[in-house]
Amino acid sequence: MGFPALGIDLLSNGSALIAAACLYSSNIAWTVLYDMIYAHMDIKDDAKAGIKSIALKHDSVTKQILTGLATTQIALLAAAGIASCAGPAFFIGSCGGAAVTLALMIKKVNLKSVKDCWWWFVNGCWITGGTISLGLAADYLIQLSQNPNAGEGRDSKPSHD
Repeated sequence: MGFPALGIDLLSNGSALIAAACLYSSNIAWTVLYDMIYAHMDIKDDAKAGIKSIALKHDSVTKQILTGLATTQIALLAAAGIASCAGPAFFIGSCGGAAVTLALMIKKVNLKSVKDCWWWFVNGCWITGGTISLGLAADYLIQLSQNPNAGEGRDSKPSHD
């Protein structure tokens, strides 16, 4: 299902285009963040094989880079919320929740432990992604309760109950 099926024309709705671009870019930052953690599982093998991985290149400053990526992800997520006129549930739930879960992960992950990197790679995406999803869902449900027609596409017909 594309944006037109949702009643959103990205080419004529600048705010929707900005929101979509920010959300997409936020997910790129998130992907690179998790890939860096994943890359640390192979860092010893990369060094032995002479592979110039992202983990080897930035080994001494990985947590600072992860923090920068998390900050970028959250800023872009917030920008998507601003562009789409999201409410407090989105900013508190999705943005605030992502900030807390990512900060916890970055603080707790032991980049020298393959087992720990794997645990955070597998579970951290569910924890952070779940938090973002819950914030999005809460914001949608609140907006829908305030405006029952908010979830209808452009082709929806009014109810004649």
